[in-house]
Amino acid sequence: MKRLFLALMLTVGPTTVSADDYWVTQLRAAPGNFPALLERIKNTDWKAMGEEAPILMRHSQGNHWDLMLLGQHSEKHCNHSCQSTVGAFEGDLEALVDFELSFQASSETGWQHLKANAQNAGMFHIEMFNAAAAKHAALLRQRKIENDYLAKTGQVTNAIFEVAFGSDIDIFTIGFHESMESFAKAGPPSAEAAEQAAIEAGFKNRADISFHLRELIVGHHDTLAVPVK
Repeated sequence: MKRLFLALMLTVGPTTVSADDYWVTQLRAAPGNFPALLERIKNTDWKAMGEEAPILMRHSQGNHWDLMLLGQHSEKHCNHSCQSTVGAFEGDLEALVDFELSFQASSETGWQHLKANAQNAGMFHIEMFNAAAAKHAALLRQRKIENDYLAKTGQVTNAIFEVAFGSDIDIFTIGFHESMESFAKAGPPSAEAAEQAAIEAGFKNRADISFHLRELIVGHHDTLAVPVK
């Protein structure tokens, strides 16, 4: 497994990382190990590792990982005790996990806002995008104006993240939804309102929302997850 979790989660010594920088780890348990992995993550003493507890998401459908952790990138110094605790955590993951992807990302959505949204969410809609060549900026714009469209039609907007390193994913978004039912029922109030909102947001029309996105990407993962309580 690629072991980037420690490097992303903790920085030894001073750093200029901003409050809007995050670490992300996706884990897939080895066969038969999921219950033990879930308990290990749930019972982790994050303070002992110099961290706030991350947002924990349990895969429901759409991808091959079991758990996704999203945490604020730490600026704290990790002393000897902290490093020992993190080392023990890493060792436990080595024994329980057969796939790990850890990477760093940034977002205009602040950590306190993400935590508040996660606290009230019963389901997460996670979309991960691979931008086509020279289309990164256009993809980021598309994600932002689609959020504008969602807001104009009274739907849940998404937190948008840009990946800095550690993954071939360029941009991913997380929608924090009350439930599967509310997610399934979400939509504009009328076809006319949707058409007008799409144009006002910057699309040619409502149909252009999906067609324009397809022009900007070479890969896309669409995943549903639930919170780990």
